[in-house]
Amino acid sequence: MTESFLHYIWKSRLFNFNQLKTIDGQDVEILNPGTHNTNAGPDFFNAQLRIDNTLWAGNVEIHVNASEWIKHDHHKDASYDSCILHVVYENDTVTRRMDGSIIPAIELRGRFPDYLWDNFIALISENEWVSCGHRIKEIEKDVWTDLFQTMAVERLQLKAQHILISLQGLKNDWEECFYQYLAKNFGFQLNGMPFEMLARSLPLKIVRKEQGSKLNLDALFYGQAGMLDKEFLDDYPLALKKNYQFLQSKYSLKPIHLSTWKFLRMRPVNFPTIRLAQLIVLLQNTNNLFSIARDLEKLKDFHRLFDFPINEYWSEHYLFDNSSVRKEKSIGKNSIDNLIINTIVPFLYAWGTFTGSEPFKLKAMTLLFELSSENNRIIEKWEQSGVKAENAGHSQALIHLKQYHCSEKKCLTCSIGMKLINTLP
Repeated sequence: MTESFLHYIWKSRLFNFNQLKTIDGQDVEILNPGTHNTNAGPDFFNAQLRIDNTLWAGNVEIHVNASEWIKHDHHKDASYDSCILHVVYENDTVTRRMDGSIIPAIELRGRFPDYLWDNFIALISENEWVSCGHRIKEIEKDVWTDLFQTMAVERLQLKAQHILISLQGLKNDWEECFYQYLAKNFGFQLNGMPFEMLARSLPLKIVRKEQGSKLNLDALFYGQAGMLDKEFLDDYPLALKKNYQFLQSKYSLKPIHLSTWKFLRMRPVNFPTIRLAQLIVLLQNTNNLFSIARDLEKLKDFHRLFDFPINEYWSEHYLFDNSSVRKEKSIGKNSIDNLIINTIVPFLYAWGTFTGSEPFKLKAMTLLFELSSENNRIIEKWEQSGVKAENAGHSQALIHLKQYHCSEKKCLTCSIGMKLINTLP
């Protein structure tokens, strides 16, 4: 028996509550099981019960064995004095509050069907990529529709939480925070960390001061990236190096190390030199990026935000001093979609959370479900299992479901897992 399973049984009222009595024989009627608390403190908040005709409102704590109350030192913790009921699988001791008063307890052993536990154990014991992989075809479309919505929201809430934490360290400077996240996401999977380090080493206030000079802005970014510390032949990198030496002294800048960047096993069009050029031209042509993105409405307008040609030098180069066949290297649609999904959408949701504005949260969700689905290993594996992502809302939901539920065997937090556990044998 596990505590998480008992949480599920209690929350879903899957036990027999006819003639339910406390251990000492008092009648119990459950009016509201409470709100599940996933943080520190009692397991369920604001439950409503009637015990022997007395109405109670308060918290509920759940354990496999009643003695875990003492084992976890709840009897010494004032935050548990608000508990009005102790729900246990097996009552092996009396539990008390700090003042010594006894907390009413009920025992769930023998009050729910055995098949629920058997189905749960069978499901989490599977060694497939996802535990329910062999039974996915049993799930109706409307269950998936609801799950896509739930998981997409859960993922956005998590991303928004991270953004709001970052904001605290930046004194609620939304533009600086957006700039740092955008830079990180320009690095995509392999170079996200060095792009973030670069943005942190080059504050937006400095970028704005040099925004009027294309050469200075290029010099700042490539210099801070550690890419100008060598001898060059081409005029362009020579000019960048000269300008950076002046700017470095002017702003007391310390570049990140060149070795931080990854070039190996990467398509040249994704080299950090090219991604930097794309980020620079965006910053060169757009002031207050977050404010602009926040006020856009249509998907095509979000795409246009990134539609700028990069420095002509890079049309015939992927690296400094190494010429190549001429090719335009503006950022592609899939990359733009990725930046919208991972930067703009979470920031719109975070802004809605910060300001209490539901329309911004709705805009973020609507935009997410309008974008094309991502294509990565997780999405490919889901498709092999029989689940196809129709849009970015679906793909984000599936990524979140795999990372935070399936991989951790949290079938009890997934509507599909709960449906399979509830299925009669």
